[in-house]
Amino acid sequence: MDKGLRVEAVVNARAHLKREDIRTGYFLQFGYPGEQWTDIQKTISLVRETRPDDVGVSFSYPLPNTRFYARVKEQLGRKKNWSDSEDLCVMFKGTYTDRLYRAVRDALHAEVESWKPGSRQAVLAQKAAQLWKLADSLEPVSRSLDVTLLPGAASDRLSRLFSSGPQFIPLQTIAAPTGDAK
Repeated sequence: MDKGLRVEAVVNARAHLKREDIRTGYFLQFGYPGEQWTDIQKTISLVRETRPDDVGVSFSYPLPNTRFYARVKEQLGRKKNWSDSEDLCVMFKGTYTDRLYRAVRDALHAEVESWKPGSRQAVLAQKAAQLWKLADSLEPVSRSLDVTLLPGAASDRLSRLFSSGPQFIPLQTIAAPTGDAK
C-alpha cells in the first residue's frame, strides 16, 4: 500500500511483544488494487505464522488526498469515503467481489478465535476449516473482469490478458513473473 512497511518488521514486532506478554491485534486491509489471491494467501500465512491475539479485517478504502484515492476517484460513484460504505464493500473496481472478501474475513476471524484457550477451540477450528473451503471455492468465481490496474509490469500483463474480452484466466498465468505460466 505504498507505506514502506516490511513483513519482517511485523514478524519481529510480534515476537518482541509476545516475549513481553503484550497482546497483539492486527488490522488487515484486503483489496488494494493489484492484489491477487497469492497476496491474500501470503497475508493469511503471516497471520498463521505470527498468531496475533486478534484481527480486524476491512476492505482497502481510498482516502482523500492519497495516491490510492487519486487512482480510483473516477470509479467511486456516490460512495466517496469509507463512511459511505457498508461493511467490506468494494468502492472501486477491485480484483474480487465483496463476497470473497467477506468469506476471507469470516474464515480468518474464526481461525484466530480457534487459537484462544477454551472449550470451543475444536468447534471453532472446524468452523474455520469450513469457511476456508467456502473462500477457496469463491476465489475463481469472484474475480472482477473490470479491475483497477496500477502502473507496472503486472498491470501491463493483466491488460494484455483481458484485452480480448472477458475470459477465464488461470491464476498461475496472472501470477507468473514473465507471463509464461505452464
